[in-house]
Amino acid sequence: MAAIRKYKIASVCGAGLATSTWIANKLTQSLAERGIEADITEMKIMDLALSAGNFDLIVSASNLGNVYDVPVVVSTSILTGIGFEDTVDEIVEILKGKEGE
Repeated sequence: MAAIRKYKIASVCGAGLATSTWIANKLTQSLAERGIEADITEMKIMDLALSAGNFDLIVSASNLGNVYDVPVVVSTSILTGIGFEDTVDEIVEILKGKEGE
């Protein structure tokens, strides 16, 4: 039987504290409900440049654009709840696309 992949996700915000922790907690729970294991690291946007390549996905409170070689999802809906399921669906699709990597 194949091992279940545990995805690495960066949850980032300006200070790397409250917002990134809120995002990480909500996302961990939602992904687990969908059978997806994730190791989510909370961090400051400033620190991301040094470690972005270590992650499968970046979920950010701010729009980071396409400056990293890692997919980025803006987390506004995780914070507000509006469109939350659509954002989680997008994240799941991105992660499933990385299954062969």
